[in-house]
Amino acid sequence: MKMKQIAYAISLLGIAGFVPALAAADQPEKVEKIEITGSSIKRITKEGALPVQVLKKEDIAKTGATSTVDLLQKLPTIQGSTGESASVGGGSFGFSGVSLHNIGETRTLVLLNGHRLALFGGQTLTGFAAGMDLNSIPISAIERVEVLTDGASALYGADAIAGVVNFITKRNTTDGDVTVGYSEPEQGGAKEKRITFTKGFGSMERDGFNVMISAAHDERTQLNSTQRDFAKTGKIFFGANGKNYRMQQFSASPIPANATDDLGQLINPYLKVNGSCPEKTFRVTEPYNDGSGLVDDYCGFDFVGELEIYPIRKRDSVMATANVALGENHELYVDALWSKTNQVSRIAPVPGSISIPAGSALHDKYLKPIGITGDSLAFYRMFDLGKRESNDTAKFIDLAIGVKGNYAGWDYNTVYTRSESDVEGKISGYPGARAVAKLRSSGLLDPFVGPGKQSAEAMKAINAANYNGYWDGGSSKLDTLSARGSSELFEMPSGMAMLGLGLSYQKEDFQSKPSLFAQGKLADPVAGTPCGAGVPCDQRFGDGSATVAYAADRTAYAGYAELILPAMDTLELSTALRYDNYSDFGGATTAKASFRWTPTRSFLLRGSVGNGFHAPTVPQVKAARQSYGVTSDKYICSAELAQVAAAQNARCQPGNRQYDQIAGGNALLQPEESRQATIGFRFEPTPAISFGADLWHVGISDVFGQLTEQEVFANPLRYPNSWGKTTDIGTGVDYLAFVADNQNLGKQYSTGLDIDISGRKKFGSVDFNSQFNTTYMIREVAQTQKNGPYYSSIGAIGELGAVTFRWQGRWTNSIKHGNWLHTLGVNFKAGYKDQATQAEVLNAAGNVVDYETLRLNVPSFFTYDWQTQWNFMKNAQVTVGVLNVLDRDPPLSISTGGANRGQQFGYDDRYYDSRGRTLYANFGYKF
Repeated sequence: MKMKQIAYAISLLGIAGFVPALAAADQPEKVEKIEITGSSIKRITKEGALPVQVLKKEDIAKTGATSTVDLLQKLPTIQGSTGESASVGGGSFGFSGVSLHNIGETRTLVLLNGHRLALFGGQTLTGFAAGMDLNSIPISAIERVEVLTDGASALYGADAIAGVVNFITKRNTTDGDVTVGYSEPEQGGAKEKRITFTKGFGSMERDGFNVMISAAHDERTQLNSTQRDFAKTGKIFFGANGKNYRMQQFSASPIPANATDDLGQLINPYLKVNGSCPEKTFRVTEPYNDGSGLVDDYCGFDFVGELEIYPIRKRDSVMATANVALGENHELYVDALWSKTNQVSRIAPVPGSISIPAGSALHDKYLKPIGITGDSLAFYRMFDLGKRESNDTAKFIDLAIGVKGNYAGWDYNTVYTRSESDVEGKISGYPGARAVAKLRSSGLLDPFVGPGKQSAEAMKAINAANYNGYWDGGSSKLDTLSARGSSELFEMPSGMAMLGLGLSYQKEDFQSKPSLFAQGKLADPVAGTPCGAGVPCDQRFGDGSATVAYAADRTAYAGYAELILPAMDTLELSTALRYDNYSDFGGATTAKASFRWTPTRSFLLRGSVGNGFHAPTVPQVKAARQSYGVTSDKYICSAELAQVAAAQNARCQPGNRQYDQIAGGNALLQPEESRQATIGFRFEPTPAISFGADLWHVGISDVFGQLTEQEVFANPLRYPNSWGKTTDIGTGVDYLAFVADNQNLGKQYSTGLDIDISGRKKFGSVDFNSQFNTTYMIREVAQTQKNGPYYSSIGAIGELGAVTFRWQGRWTNSIKHGNWLHTLGVNFKAGYKDQATQAEVLNAAGNVVDYETLRLNVPSFFTYDWQTQWNFMKNAQVTVGVLNVLDRDPPLSISTGGANRGQQFGYDDRYYDSRGRTLYANFGYKF
């Protein structure tokens, strides 16, 4: 029988005949009662039927992590998450998410004290960033983190296909705590300072109430690419396979500008006259891919050297909880969180194209003398305008008001939550395309001179055209009302049968908020002058980014039930059934069945089987088709690509360039459906040693996604519906564009093994603790199109554009002696094959003699973290530590494409930290 049929059958047999009374048991509360052991050593008697990893407050401190983002990146079960570095040219609004087992951020449910949170207000129409922004949750307020690595819980939500991360905050405490800290990489950049304050008032037992408030502030400076040798330039030399190679990552829009000649080839007038390329560029010679024998010979701009590879960041947060006794058996509680994250990322000055008509002063001065007689296009970088800056602010508010207690033998919990994420993105360093065209036609702007060579009048005009203000953003709101409860049903020979029931209702709103400039509705973006009635509209120089504003909402309700049956003294069976109904997708029934068998006190066997249902986000369905950035890779116009461009009445991009993208919602998008199962054990031969492993499997059908650009550009005639065109407002040229609409691509299967080993030993007055956690990926395959072939990301970046590490883990060892605690952490990732990338082959003299497609072997990667805590007073503690003790640089990577990636080059910023050896110190005082 299929997993779904098995789960349904067991669930219906267990639940049928029982009459609901209140609402279902809340699994996070169960975890709180069962999983918390007060020790890093797990105990069989505390383990449940589902695999839950718990990080307590002291475990969090040992990692040296200073934020929730950094903390989760250290967990072996976390792969495929978006980090802060993705904002470097990536347009992420500073989003940082979490993905369990590389199954996806949109399929990993994040909870705060057991309730759902609003998705990120800056999520895009393709589903990127459609998760919870971890920057919103202050690490200082966390008491523990519970990670459920079994997905699609009928209790948590059928959409939690990958699993659940539940942050439990401090509450019911009268303690006070102040902590200040500072971090600084040894090589400079990314300096961080922080302060937190926590204080509780009142005792539930004595006063009948408790109020706790926690506030935190942290800020970090930028890290420039030039501060790291492995990231400072787009030109790198390396050896492999007994040969010498060169790889150049560049933009075809330099300063002074490149231009097109009468054959459409890309040339550089400065290079033609001087025989070499100017500063901050390097020479690029590339043959056409159409068999014509033509060769582009121009100057590529080294934009990598202009990047800030770690952005400036400031975060503020306030978390408050209040609990008030309502008689002996009931309690009113309120949880409130406010947070604000501001992130500033800067990249190279803006590039774009400028028309140079034949007979114009610029044409006669620079192009005619080198043989260009017709109209030309100049591909120019407005270096004198300064770097492009994205100043993003994300505000988050979460409020939960509830009543819990016991009534008529039922433990109940009813709660209303309001959660909201608001994102505002400001920009500077961007002029309007028509404004730049006017500067050229006026004779003020000269794109063929170097940095700082414009006239004083031209500089004044250039600065006056710089748009500095709000660009784009969005808001996401979630209102939820839920009731749940549990009670003993009847006595069985081996114990009491338990029933849990629940109902929930939620309303989700999303609104995109592009500025009038982003929508292409202004004639003068700086002055704010509207267009229309014969007044032409302007768009941002360098990209046709006319964003379409939209708003949409949905409602959903759910009912669920859980039954626990102690079938034998050593065997516990659990069943759960859930029904969800979405206003835009209808209803779906999901189920889960699990068991927990303990034949001896030292051995546990557990397993589960179930299915899930994941509706697409509101933007994925309802967003209008619009411009959506550019491709991650650059492409040369092949004969087939030229044929496709002609069919669109458009041109290929000249030279080796990125192409514009178009994307939009898809009203025909179908929900994803999943099947999953787990089987695992725990063995504790002695109270000091614990070993466990959980084998898990997830299969997903109708996976959301887009056809990869690499596949479409490699076979352009095979995908006629993946092409469109965009118009360069400044020049009026129509260019071929890649259409990346949302689709149901096919199926995806993931199987892996989570392993943990822990032990402790006392040597006189010295306590030694050791814990080893790792995830081994057995299988991960996915289709990039429906009914297409399957591809795997394990140990290689290929058609799926990312890598899934075969092995990933952390080994933590601690020694406690008196007032001292020393911790050594070892972090490791397996090696993999880099994405296939074309590189230049060099001879002994350093000259290019050939081109070759390489797949570099990226080696396994180990880093070591050290920390020492000294409790020099009863209420005071000093912690000092070093992250990446050996100062390991990220391994070499020459690939440039892939999802959720910034503009960094020379290493893969998605998987490795560019900060290097980092020293930190914290001082804490309790009162």
